[in-house]
Amino acid sequence: MPLLDAREVERRRVEADLCIIGAGAAGITLARELAGQGVRIALIESGGLAFRHRPQFLYLGENVGVENFSTARSRFRMFGGSTHRWTGQCRPLEPLDFEEREGIPYSGWPFDRAHLEPYYRRAHAICQLGPYDYAPSGCAAAGKPLPLDADRLDTRTFRFSRSPDFAATYGAELAGAANVDIYLNANVVEIETDRQARRITGLQLATFNGRRLQVCADTYVLACGGIENARLLLASNRAAGNGIGNAHDLVGRFFMDHPYFVMGYFEPTLPEFDRNCFVIEDYAKVGHEQPVVAAMSLTESTLRSERLNGSAISLLRRAGYKTMPAYFSRGGKAFIRLVDVLQHSELPDRHLGRHLYDAVAGARDVGTTLARQLTERFRPAPKLALRTVLEATPNPESRVTLGTRRDHFGMPRVRVNWQLNARDQRGLKRLLAALHTEFARLGLGRLVEDVGVDRHGWPHSMTGGKHHMGTTRMHPNPRLGVVDADCRVHGVENLYVAGSSVFPTGGYANPTLTIVALALRLADHLKAARLPCGTDGPGDHSQIPAASSIPSISA
Repeated sequence: MPLLDAREVERRRVEADLCIIGAGAAGITLARELAGQGVRIALIESGGLAFRHRPQFLYLGENVGVENFSTARSRFRMFGGSTHRWTGQCRPLEPLDFEEREGIPYSGWPFDRAHLEPYYRRAHAICQLGPYDYAPSGCAAAGKPLPLDADRLDTRTFRFSRSPDFAATYGAELAGAANVDIYLNANVVEIETDRQARRITGLQLATFNGRRLQVCADTYVLACGGIENARLLLASNRAAGNGIGNAHDLVGRFFMDHPYFVMGYFEPTLPEFDRNCFVIEDYAKVGHEQPVVAAMSLTESTLRSERLNGSAISLLRRAGYKTMPAYFSRGGKAFIRLVDVLQHSELPDRHLGRHLYDAVAGARDVGTTLARQLTERFRPAPKLALRTVLEATPNPESRVTLGTRRDHFGMPRVRVNWQLNARDQRGLKRLLAALHTEFARLGLGRLVEDVGVDRHGWPHSMTGGKHHMGTTRMHPNPRLGVVDADCRVHGVENLYVAGSSVFPTGGYANPTLTIVALALRLADHLKAARLPCGTDGPGDHSQIPAASSIPSISA
């Protein structure tokens, strides 16, 4: 049987042509593309077919930078990965996102959007997103578009998957593939290398019932997510003291997430505005009743000329109290997290004590929120909240490192120091200013910004999007990236990385469609290389700029 429980595997050593570590969107896509290709594939997954607390706690770490979701509550350690809880929202990155942009240090991909376009089209079908149409006219089925001034604002279409769970959609197909062996409940605790750390020689796996297993393959692909990819590379330091692929102290740096905000609300002048394509009626129904939504963004020419990062705003129908400053205050947010953890979460939160303290300290805001919530039960007052997503630009001081605490298997837990560049606020402020001007010109209604900001100028409503990117960034120069243009780890012959950790920049679009597109691209590369694959070709070094042109990265 190709679907195997590592806790019950008797042999101590498994051999394969290709080993894929991680069975989320990237790992499943890669395995599907190489199924039936005449190579033996071992697909390694830490979790099982259902959610379990014990493997999930292996994700537990510390957030020491900008406040964000717990590392153990922002990804899912099970077959299918985080596609189990994904809303299915998709959009390709913009052509501008691939460019080296003036005013945004460390920007630029090794290829342009046109190069990735055929992979986006294939990924679109895999994600089951309907027609490949992201033109503004493509959102007409969701409602009437606005006559926005094209010199000020663009309409950006987002599509939602009709079947976002990759395990449910593709699990049976993979389990039936004759050349794919899926190992569940198999935790990678070390990536083994030769003495020079130039070639991967095997993986050490451990299970909760005490079994140990070694997997040896010709080629390996790390597809465990933006935090766990970095953790495994850093922790596998037996031969390479700083970790695999970390000769230039880049593994774990440039960690990015998408900041999300509710910036206030919009009061439309005309009730028929409710049928507008920019309004998200209910996130629980997207993908089926509302497969397409639209957002407003600054034009590419504005972003380019004013050297701004990207952002987008849509309108989310939600209870009025959920747009109040008190709801997003420290006390209000702490109370919300307490309720979420105690009543709805499948995983306890290790910061319960701090949340309780903040909720008590902010009792006034909590009381205001609860009073408004109670009132709105009898007299509903839904508002169109300004749901905003921002592009966080690359920052080398935003990073994932290893902490001093260890998990069940003795592996170091992570410390995530999410840092944002202050200049990134400019893109958001410029978009809000353009919306005020344009909505007034069209007589659409009133925009109310009513959330307050912290001492750094960020809105109190800010949360991360759980989109972990950048920690093994792609760059042809090993002094500026962990992987090359083919997603192979610099200096390591047979190790590749898949997923959003390779993104040099993240734009503002949800990353899954791009993750799948890059996995398809990597699959084509591996097919062309006729496994095993791995050479130090000219792609690694031919585009290395002079040292004087490389921005410095402080230790």
